Amino acid sequence: MRADTTPVTRPVLAEPRGDDPGDPTGSPGTAALRTFPGRPRTGTPAARADQAVDRPVESAVPPRPEGRRAPGAETRAATLALHPPADRDPRKRPARTSPGRRPAGRPPGAQDDEDGPLLSLPASGRRIVQCLAVLGEEVPLQRLRSLTRRDEDPVGAVEAAVAAELLSWDPGEGRVEAAEATRESVIAAMSASETRAAHRWAARWTGGVTSLLHRAAAATGFDEDLARRLESEARRLGFLGRSQQAAELLRRAAAVSADAELAAHREAASVEFALRAHDLAPARRAAPAMRQDGAPAAHRAMAGRLAVLEGRIGEGARLLGEACRELRLAGGGARDELGAAALWSAKAQWLAGSPATEIRQQLAELDPPGSRDPYWAGERRRLDAVLTSSVHGPARGLGELAARPGAGFLTPADVRGRAAVTEAWLHLEAGDPDRCETAVRAALAAAAPVEDDHIATAAQTVRGHALWLNGSWTLAEATARGVAASSAPLWRSRARALLSLVAAARGERVPEAAADDEDPGPCVFGAGERLFTALVAAEAAGRPDVPALLTAPEHRPGLEFLSGPLLPWRKVEVARAAVEAGHTALATALIASLRADATGLPSWVGACALWLEARASARGGSRDVTARLYAGADEAADGFEATAPWYYARYQADHAEFLAAVGDRRAAVDRFRAAWAVALRIGAQPLRKRCATGLRALRLPQPAGAFGLTARETEVARLVSTGLTNREAAARLFVTPASVAFHLGNIYGKLGVRTRYELRRWWAEQQTG
Repeated sequence: MRADTTPVTRPVLAEPRGDDPGDPTGSPGTAALRTFPGRPRTGTPAARADQAVDRPVESAVPPRPEGRRAPGAETRAATLALHPPADRDPRKRPARTSPGRRPAGRPPGAQDDEDGPLLSLPASGRRIVQCLAVLGEEVPLQRLRSLTRRDEDPVGAVEAAVAAELLSWDPGEGRVEAAEATRESVIAAMSASETRAAHRWAARWTGGVTSLLHRAAAATGFDEDLARRLESEARRLGFLGRSQQAAELLRRAAAVSADAELAAHREAASVEFALRAHDLAPARRAAPAMRQDGAPAAHRAMAGRLAVLEGRIGEGARLLGEACRELRLAGGGARDELGAAALWSAKAQWLAGSPATEIRQQLAELDPPGSRDPYWAGERRRLDAVLTSSVHGPARGLGELAARPGAGFLTPADVRGRAAVTEAWLHLEAGDPDRCETAVRAALAAAAPVEDDHIATAAQTVRGHALWLNGSWTLAEATARGVAASSAPLWRSRARALLSLVAAARGERVPEAAADDEDPGPCVFGAGERLFTALVAAEAAGRPDVPALLTAPEHRPGLEFLSGPLLPWRKVEVARAAVEAGHTALATALIASLRADATGLPSWVGACALWLEARASARGGSRDVTARLYAGADEAADGFEATAPWYYARYQADHAEFLAAVGDRRAAVDRFRAAWAVALRIGAQPLRKRCATGLRALRLPQPAGAFGLTARETEVARLVSTGLTNREAAARLFVTPASVAFHLGNIYGKLGVRTRYELRRWWAEQQTG
């Protein structure tokens, strides 16, 4: 038999186009198939089918009467598309290739040239390449985590595949897709099991509409019926909260639409759903057309929303304001578009620092509350809660969020998830990380069924800041690094701000802003975060530049934002800086505002107000008044250490310095040791040094038991600090060397040391007091 070396035909799902609509193979008639060239096979049905493409195929099945359809025809068509005949023939199954093995009869050189880059990748990297090749579109990087093990980082696998020229990746947007040059060869080299696994993943990614997407990909012309089906499915997915998938379906519907006006309408709807999902790549592609002078006002409003999401607050506010004016003149026919533009215009004005009362008044005039799309009703509810918090504090905002309806089980999952993110953020700013974590879990639970990356990224960002407040800085840093890979500039900048905050509190060098960061513009929220991080870094460095930070013109917007009622526990940092810098008027105003804002908040916020008032009194007031204020702070400090350990440790260190100044050395030592233990646990190295300096100044011995060591651990630390080995120390204590090693592990964890040298140095410091 003559060997046939024609390329293998991999059919992609298309509707039957033969004379018989019930035959999924398209016979008798001409089957419209797309070919993907692969490795040659000898004598397989697929190889013989290549010769029959684009010419009539004789069918052995007698034609059915016109109008009748065979049972299960659509199912068989989908099966033929997902599993080609060459893979389904048990007699002619192609040889499966595994890493390090070659099919029989193939020279090593051919195997290396064709499959070498793919086989050089780890298993997770091969899965990612194969799944993206089958999917044929770009996806966010976070969606690839399901293809890797828990202990693997998808970024490393993607970078290896990019280096092998199998994937293309834009780190700025965080989106990955298969390289067009190698996609077809990867598909041809996949085994039957790999093909099934890749198609199952693609079906989960597309929400079960893989057949429609394959039909759209196979379409060579306009198909209005297919466009209507794609649009209908997209609307259904959009109502369920799957905005990203709805945007993709509408984009493909616009591509196959025969009517130009319908195509433009579907393209605009695709951009709308992409903006809801914070998927900025499709919106950026359509941005030039949306910004044109002759574009509809609703399109310019979407361009303004894109600008806000990218951090260009001023441009976004201008575009949204112009769109609101035009839509208002258009009358009632554009009510929905006006409501959307008004909401985002209010967000842009809030980010630019406009007074919340004026924003609420304008919003009430442009967009009075009423029945509308559940998504926009939920967005209005969230915005009202934030504006209320900006005027009256987060406690009032949380009350309004809970009182307004719209978060029931019948509400779409994405609306519930966004409301939970807002609730988590308000709990964070109220100083309650435990309730913040509860709301974060609710947001993640709502985002999981709809696979909404934006909600999950926002929830993880809020969780990272709550972990920082709770003293879990290592977890906060890990969370921030995961969010920093996001494609959304807003969350990417917040994650990098959190990394800077962790480094500042640890006394490490604060990382510089990344070169690909967007210009934050006049965003007061970003200005407040930058000033807060600078104040924390100044505190860790001994406050050498606090006066300059509080008076610098570039920090004035951030100072005004942090001084408002929205961020009570962040105001603690500003008030303490004003006390240390000697700005008496500013410090007095901030402390009074903090005491007023503490109503309805966790008790530790009120304790901070008393602590700062005592700190200010100690710098020039009566000792009796200072002592009473510190005593009041002690009474109000219920849960202070567990909720905000870094603030609690600094409070204890300040109190210890006051007690040492008035001569109560023993009480001062106890306070310094409590602060030292907390600073050790959370990793605040500058605060540890401050406490150690205070203890040395008091010239009192420091028993190791004060730092959490048991009697046996103290003995082990003493013996090892003299230079003994584990075996020698075990002989002295009449225990085994393994017991000594076990105790050393506990000692290292409690003291924050990692080597015997550090342990010896620590022991020497304690003995010299």
